[in-house]
Amino acid sequence: MKKILIVDDEDSFRKSIGSQLKLKGWGVFEAQDGMMGLELAEQHKPDVILSDVHMDIMNGFMMVEELKQNPATSAIPVIMMTSAAQAAGAWNSDIAVDFLEKPFTIAKLLEVLAAAIKK
Repeated sequence: MKKILIVDDEDSFRKSIGSQLKLKGWGVFEAQDGMMGLELAEQHKPDVILSDVHMDIMNGFMMVEELKQNPATSAIPVIMMTSAAQAAGAWNSDIAVDFLEKPFTIAKLLEVLAAAIKK
């Protein structure tokens, strides 16, 4: 079973995505901010992380920077979800992540997840 960590501060959105992925056979872990995401990533070693960009406490980019500095989590692929596609500066980051524009379908999410895991 593939494991995914969903990091998003919108409870209803995070739980909805999690429920749909569970129905597709994924093991799902959820975090409401980047700090909790770091802890769960190290604890559970998911196959992929799906994260929002804008969150309180620690945003998605800060979380990814921390993940990449930790040998235990540095190889985990990260997909950033955002409704601000191509926002200035964010996409020019040297952090190796994929992006998924909100809103998206579960079919598109599954396609992006499969591609991220193959990398």
